[in-house]
Amino acid sequence: MGSMLMSDSGVDKQHGKTELQQLLDSMRSVIWYMDRWGLVQHGNQLASEWLPLDQALGKTFMEVAPGWDDVAERHREVMQVIRSGQETLNSLESRVEADRRYWYRVDKIPTKNAQGVVTGVLLVINDVTESVAKELALEESEARYRAFIVNSSEAMYRFDVIPPIDVHSSAEQQLLQLLERATLAECNHAAARLLGSSSPDQILGYPLKACMPPTAAEGIKQFAISGYRLQDFEIDHIAEHGDKVFFQFSLMGIVDAGKLQRFWGTTRDVTEKKRYMERLEYQATHDSLTLLPNRNKLYQELETALLNRKPDQKMALMLLDLDRFKEINDTLGHQAGDKLLKQIGPRLEMELSEFPSTVARLGGDEFAILLTRIRNNQQAVVIGHRVLDAIRNPFEVEGLHTEISVSVGVAMCPDQADDVSTLMRYADIAMYHAKSERKGVSVYRPDFDPHTPKRLALMSDLGRAIREDQLQLYFQPKVDITDRKVYGFEALLRWNHPEMGFIPPNEFIPLVEMTELIHPMTLWVLENAIQQAKRWQLQGHEFSVAANLSAQNLLGDFLVERLEGLLRKYELPAELLELEITESTIMIDPERALRTLKAIDELGVTLAIDDFGTGYSSLAYLKRLPVRTLKIDGSFVTKMLADEQDEIIVHSTINLAHNLGLKVVAEGVEDELVIARLLSHECDQAQGYFIARPQPAAEVDAWLEDTEWI
Repeated sequence: MGSMLMSDSGVDKQHGKTELQQLLDSMRSVIWYMDRWGLVQHGNQLASEWLPLDQALGKTFMEVAPGWDDVAERHREVMQVIRSGQETLNSLESRVEADRRYWYRVDKIPTKNAQGVVTGVLLVINDVTESVAKELALEESEARYRAFIVNSSEAMYRFDVIPPIDVHSSAEQQLLQLLERATLAECNHAAARLLGSSSPDQILGYPLKACMPPTAAEGIKQFAISGYRLQDFEIDHIAEHGDKVFFQFSLMGIVDAGKLQRFWGTTRDVTEKKRYMERLEYQATHDSLTLLPNRNKLYQELETALLNRKPDQKMALMLLDLDRFKEINDTLGHQAGDKLLKQIGPRLEMELSEFPSTVARLGGDEFAILLTRIRNNQQAVVIGHRVLDAIRNPFEVEGLHTEISVSVGVAMCPDQADDVSTLMRYADIAMYHAKSERKGVSVYRPDFDPHTPKRLALMSDLGRAIREDQLQLYFQPKVDITDRKVYGFEALLRWNHPEMGFIPPNEFIPLVEMTELIHPMTLWVLENAIQQAKRWQLQGHEFSVAANLSAQNLLGDFLVERLEGLLRKYELPAELLELEITESTIMIDPERALRTLKAIDELGVTLAIDDFGTGYSSLAYLKRLPVRTLKIDGSFVTKMLADEQDEIIVHSTINLAHNLGLKVVAEGVEDELVIARLLSHECDQAQGYFIARPQPAAEVDAWLEDTEWI
């Protein structure tokens, strides 16, 4: 039993070792102890995590520290400490592991026995990777900062204020002291060049008042008032060459103990930017072709005028749409059309020179005139007619004298509206009324407005009208002029409202086209038109029936499939159905419209361009359409005997269509003389009141019994 016992001194020694180990393990440093031959004899817990103690015992520093920076030199330093007995503290060393560098502060401390003889060395290793990384980043940042200042294209500078300025004194006093006490202490080359010097050293020590133009005084005052913070203050200055230049400067003061000690600043030449922004502003607010104010500028001018309008001040807004401008483009080309448009602005501005006004181009062949001060509403009408007369005077284009007309819509302020949106809408409505009624000048009236309460009430009734068969198709015959025989009919939609009675198509169809109801209404028309064509076929008549499509029909995907289904349902040959589209309809989304039209053509259905000459399509696009018929708008046909220009348009359209391999239908035929003239121009077919008015199918059957067109 005695051999298993320890003496009290042995117990104390063992207890002391345990406490020492616990102390070493609690330290946040890696600790290795090496004997006088530089071999590892012990390590703490962190050291064993680095390399297990049983693997480290008896190893040199080179063996326990793989990846260490210049490990052989470090081992030599360990041995030097052992030989000399002199410690080495705070050595910055590093190692690389997995492509990452770690940094350490290392203390190499010799251990000695009671006689002072070196028995080994204690390595205390502290991981300082994070702090070193921050120091390196800071050094790099400072280097970049210095390089940035030196090489910056902006003028950068520092002014020292000696003696410092009390920020609690009056603003006037601070401004005077700032101009007297602030001196240039540091600047880059850009700042030196700005002050007319080739080197910063030549201008250091300059007072603030010698470094700024007179126009900067307000900025310095703002700097003092705003607590010595100023951002992007802009000044202008007349340079030596006489041109005005613009600068933008920012200042930041360093205030300590209530006193301004120094301030930093930047100044940059923004002349090019200023001029560029002015060019952008001009481009954003002016039409590139005519150089007139554009829609955005008109809105700005109108907004400003309304804001500053006095209670008794009357204003007027006019919207102008050139009539038959498309003929110029089609006949002489778009370049000629552009030349004409350029002449509109100067002509209008000259006509309106005695009135406070703004002439703007809204786009295409639409213009606007804002009259900011008129005596009364009648004066606006008189001015509108003066504008009409000015536009009607001949224009010289491509060596030719060309005449056009214009439709003018007028809205009054404040009698009719006193905000931008409503004035624009009212003037637009009045302009379209003037155009449709060929009135020249039209002043807005509520009954012109398609969005009156009465018309909005119609919207709620339209769905029921489709479901309850309140709609009815009328049929107007189309005849072959040479054979003088009817070959088909156009189906025209009518609505007999149970309470309001007969409602004209131009009142409800535009409303339907703005809603999803256009799709079920179109299907109703197609089904009833196909059904009637089949009835006539069964009676022995091979009459084609034409129906109209809207833009929404061409943009959707449902039409072709449903159309094919209806033709199959009623077993009607596809060539007996004709679908009419207007130029404006197909130009809303030409590519989608073209895809739909090609799919319809593949079914065998005939396609026709309706109201040709009133839209904005190009001949290049028309050539791509799978149409077989072109219908000349009745507005040209009706007056062709009295208006030579209308007859020229009709004749040219017929030749154009025939050159494209198309049949031509003349609408609006009202007498035999027109038929004869159309025949002389080799027009193929005709339609109009002279032949027959639109009538229900039952009355068509009676008409067929008596007509000479059979």
